[in-house]
Amino acid sequence: MSLRTNYDNSRTSFPMYFGQRTKFGDAASTPLKMIKLQVEQQVNAKFPLIHQVATTMTFKNEHNRILEGALEFTLPETATICGFGLDVDGVVVEKEKARVTFEKEVRKGIDPVLVEMIKGNVFRTRVYPMPVGSTRIVRITYQDQAQMENDHFLFHIPIYFNTTLENLNISLICTHASTDCQPQFLSKVKFQQNFVNSNGRYCFESHQVNVKSSQDEQSVTYMLKNLTPRQLIHSVEIDPDDHSQAYFALCYVPPLLQTNNIVPNSQNSMSICILWDASLSRANLENHNHEISMLKMILNTWKLNGNLTIVVFRNELEEPCSFNLQEQDYWSQLDHFLTNLSYDGATNLFQLATLSTTIPNTTHYFLFSDCLSTIGNDEPTLLNNLTTKPIWIFNANSAPEPIFH
Repeated sequence: MSLRTNYDNSRTSFPMYFGQRTKFGDAASTPLKMIKLQVEQQVNAKFPLIHQVATTMTFKNEHNRILEGALEFTLPETATICGFGLDVDGVVVEKEKARVTFEKEVRKGIDPVLVEMIKGNVFRTRVYPMPVGSTRIVRITYQDQAQMENDHFLFHIPIYFNTTLENLNISLICTHASTDCQPQFLSKVKFQQNFVNSNGRYCFESHQVNVKSSQDEQSVTYMLKNLTPRQLIHSVEIDPDDHSQAYFALCYVPPLLQTNNIVPNSQNSMSICILWDASLSRANLENHNHEISMLKMILNTWKLNGNLTIVVFRNELEEPCSFNLQEQDYWSQLDHFLTNLSYDGATNLFQLATLSTTIPNTTHYFLFSDCLSTIGNDEPTLLNNLTTKPIWIFNANSAPEPIFH
């Protein structure tokens, strides 16, 4: 996190960066001291794929001037912010709605707090005022994905600071856990006590004073065993503000095949159709090279016979192109074709539904796309005929930016 002041061109930084293993700061920064840190994490063992973390930080202005600036913080890569507070709690709303509310409060003479997503998982907010000798409390709540490893779920909670804390409080809660599913610490941080079970609710608390920063790992990691591997994990959440709205989540990891022979004795029977998205959102050259290299590796491994069909699409379909895989220089022709495509226009995935009749002999589809359909009919049933055949999806694009901030 950083706080850039508007005084003397100096910069005062909040010395904390979520999701980073290195401490934040540079030679031009004057640290704004964090004196207290409280981290609260909670997970429901019935649906352990997502856990919630609330980090509360107390900063003190030990400088001889009032500070005003921009606070920036980065969440873990897979996290989603769901709450923010500067001395009081805030809520997450759509960006335009937040700006309207913000401007109304400013006109009232109130100093509101507006958090904006800059890019990726980097957020920024204005912090004012920071009176001399005073403290401000910043609270950030986010939900993060658990890591799955064999039959365990891993929960990684960052606890980063580079000052000596007056107080460090950690609270971890795992609800609806059975006696055979006790959480176990994996991090290098050593605690004198473990989780305590109280009627299926495992709790851990740590309260420390005068805690010095460490060069070692500043995080807490624990694991929770999945007692029913390969079983469906699902959950239903009811909107507390509108009980007619519900959200359903499902996770299922199918068992791996016991053989590496992906295409046994099928060289003569397979007919592959490549669906190549050439819309503007896929204009990154480096990503194309990754995908082309992967395609070459697959074709070299499978050693298929017959023809390979390629259909380039954007907002409209192009005419199919065919390459004879038995020709000695087929790859140079195919590589030249793919590397010289122009990327422009929108994406209409649903027009692919017609391919099941125009190219009826296809046995496998390779779809190279970010799968962000921007125009056309959005009725999923249109793709039913296409999905009767196996579809392999390749996407080297980075994660798209969300529409709402």
